[in-house]
Amino acid sequence: MRYFLFVSIVVLAIGCAPRPYKDLKLHENNSSLLLPASNYAPKFEKILYSCNVKGRTPFGKRFSLSGLLFFKQFADGSERVVFQNQMGITYFDFGWDQSGGFRVHQIITQMDKPALVKTLKKDIELLLFKNLGPMDSGIFTDGTGKEYLRFELKEKGFVYYVFEKGNIVGIENADEKRKVVVMALSEAKGANTFAQKISMKHLRAHFTIDLNRIQEENNPEADATEE
Repeated sequence: MRYFLFVSIVVLAIGCAPRPYKDLKLHENNSSLLLPASNYAPKFEKILYSCNVKGRTPFGKRFSLSGLLFFKQFADGSERVVFQNQMGITYFDFGWDQSGGFRVHQIITQMDKPALVKTLKKDIELLLFKNLGPMDSGIFTDGTGKEYLRFELKEKGFVYYVFEKGNIVGIENADEKRKVVVMALSEAKGANTFAQKISMKHLRAHFTIDLNRIQEENNPEADATEE
């Protein structure tokens, strides 16, 4: 009897949980924004961020990593993203070919876990507007002046790109029940550019990534991913 009472309470709690984005309204004048994902992707040659990662394991142990996160876009359309510490040791080196195919060029043993690689791959692809499904249903608004572009993800769930006055201010990955990853972006200057600051929160995996853009010209590893 107690078991069935417990199950009933859990089911009721899940059923009553608020669904994300239920209050968004379809934007009435959104035709100018209904473009493929590639139209919103950032255009760059090389971008460098200071990167700080903080979190805790499922067993409660806290961890932190810091270093430089380097984005490189090649003339043929391929891209590389490298995370190194201040001593030049590479945590990971990820690459995407012209068609969006993914490859791990290098990764330290501690991070070489399928679930972690998949998570980091998705984070970076969200920033690059890469490997997204079609835009779903159009553009939405929350009534505060922000516009939400929704794309389906090819594997699971969907993503909203949040714009305000033409600048991207947020990226939110969710499913129909709850948000998974929330990114706050600030000081993005115009379309197709990277924000100066990016703060990522993984709500299920319990870790954060904070990026602060620094001058690419001062990057000693600027050509680290050249082949």
